[in-house]
Amino acid sequence: MEAHARNLERIFDSTVSYQIPLFQRPYVWTEDKNWCHLWEDIVDVADRYLANENCRSHFLGAVVLERDNNATGSIETRQVIDGQQRFTTLQIMMIAIRDLCEKHSNTKLYDRFDGLVSNKRSKVDLDQEAYKIWPTNSDRPAFEVVHQLSHYDVEQLAQLDDKIKNSQIFKAYQYFTKVLEAWFVERDNVENCLDALWQVVREYLQIVVIDLHSQDEAQVIFETLNARGTQLLPADLIKNFLFRKVVGSDKEVEHLYTEYWLAFDSDFWREEVSQGRTKRPRIDWFLQNYLSLMLQDDIKVSHLFDSFKAYVNDTEDNYDKFNNQFFKHPKNTTEHLIALKQFAKLYQTITQPKDERVALFLYRLEAVDTATVYPLLLLATTLWQSQPNELHNFLSILESYLVRRMVCGMTSKNYNRYFTDVIKDIYRTKKESDIPINAKDVHTILSKSDSDSSRMPDDIELKSQLLQRPMYGRIAQYKLRMVLEAIDGASHHSKAEFMPIQKNLTIEHILPEKWEKHWPLEKEGKSAEDILEQESRRNTLKNTIGNLTLVTNSLNPAISNGSWQTKRPEILKYSKSNLNRYFQPETEDNLSVWNEDKILERADILADLFIQVWRAPLAKLSETFDYSMDKVYFAIDV
Repeated sequence: MEAHARNLERIFDSTVSYQIPLFQRPYVWTEDKNWCHLWEDIVDVADRYLANENCRSHFLGAVVLERDNNATGSIETRQVIDGQQRFTTLQIMMIAIRDLCEKHSNTKLYDRFDGLVSNKRSKVDLDQEAYKIWPTNSDRPAFEVVHQLSHYDVEQLAQLDDKIKNSQIFKAYQYFTKVLEAWFVERDNVENCLDALWQVVREYLQIVVIDLHSQDEAQVIFETLNARGTQLLPADLIKNFLFRKVVGSDKEVEHLYTEYWLAFDSDFWREEVSQGRTKRPRIDWFLQNYLSLMLQDDIKVSHLFDSFKAYVNDTEDNYDKFNNQFFKHPKNTTEHLIALKQFAKLYQTITQPKDERVALFLYRLEAVDTATVYPLLLLATTLWQSQPNELHNFLSILESYLVRRMVCGMTSKNYNRYFTDVIKDIYRTKKESDIPINAKDVHTILSKSDSDSSRMPDDIELKSQLLQRPMYGRIAQYKLRMVLEAIDGASHHSKAEFMPIQKNLTIEHILPEKWEKHWPLEKEGKSAEDILEQESRRNTLKNTIGNLTLVTNSLNPAISNGSWQTKRPEILKYSKSNLNRYFQPETEDNLSVWNEDKILERADILADLFIQVWRAPLAKLSETFDYSMDKVYFAIDV
């Protein structure tokens, strides 16, 4: 390779087309992080020139170019291997300067700047070669508009697509036009400013151009530059890696990009979203879950590119090694692209569900606060995408496993490895039988562990936890609220009007946390030791599930520490939830008082409802259990 410092005029003045490979990332530079700093550098040199001060060359960074093998007589083209964000920004800035030259009737400088952003139509074979830079596919519509924007009338501007007006390329053009015009006003001499800009571009702004020779490996250089600080998504590296392996004409490569990858360059996939407690672009999460499923391993999001590269190279060399009974693994680059598109669609059905049961599962999963199940969810969606009942059964089982362990205070630290092992067990189960795998097989797998790090609590252990162990204060309130919501749904009477739980409900202690004033202990005839024991028991039971309910935010402060005689009618007056119908007075009012015994009675009832929602490990189920029945779940305002 060769490296030379070149000014902008020398780089762009000749008849040349710098092409951004379609597998590069879209244009992402922004005002705060990039444009304003570039403009400050340029206007600093221009101001020095206007003040007749000594101007030094200002280096704008480096660009790596790979020369194409062009036919005799055709235009010279070069591939921009690295530095496309900087190159594109400089072109947009010079287009803005060119258009302002036209606006202020400076024909000479208009022609000069136009020569740096356009090739003469008479010297090119293809329309795209008229542009000094030809961006990657997703940026082309906006770039073409910006190039012609000075010729748009008011009506054409009004009809511009929102996607173009919201693009970073269009915003960059608007930014440079704005700061240039503001600078003209500040200096109060447009002609001098335009001349200064030309001199700066011609002499003082320089870029280090690194030209690769034919023996240089562009892919290795691209990855090395990224490792040294260029902030690319793993998806950008993967895209670059995959498309450089494609054997075919430019049209074939572009077809593969348009058909299988274009969507990944959209804002949807690049939007930062939370998974667990970490925020990353959505495509990172998808690739992590996809690779974890394919490799049956716990893939770290920080190692996505290396893992994907190893996976592609391994499958091409050892195709049979990766085959399983569910789907064929890709054996070449094209098949990898097809697989990515297929699994991305499935991933979207999980993360943005239209199915009510899947949406409810995600709502509860957010409360459980674990993201390690997504590779397993991706497998389940693959297996049962045309069998919604089977998928719903699977979700109920997985939900039971997670919620039971959460309520019993069991660790989630080893879930990443455990769910990877579950995937392996599912593969093994299928390999050992010709019968299609179903949700019951997964239930069997989730039920078999005896280790505290992964076992599924049975009904006896669960009831003990719910009746005797405090939940409030031990489990985060948003987790506990989800549990109470689900129990509320399970307590819905089939003949009663169904009312979905609303999101403005809060957890309320029936016997208050500060109970001493209105809920006195029975001290008569009790020893000091007995009284202390009563206090200890009450302080434990007040935070158990039998003493907790859901009320509206507006009700909560008014009733919080009141007596039972005050609190009960207020709960019934303002709250219509199924949980609180329990407190309706009967002919024989068994709830005229609320004490520890009543808390335990209600806890026993709520525990049974909990078990209706979240079923037990398979070994503990009755032999007559109707496995075909999709267990209770309820609609929620999410």
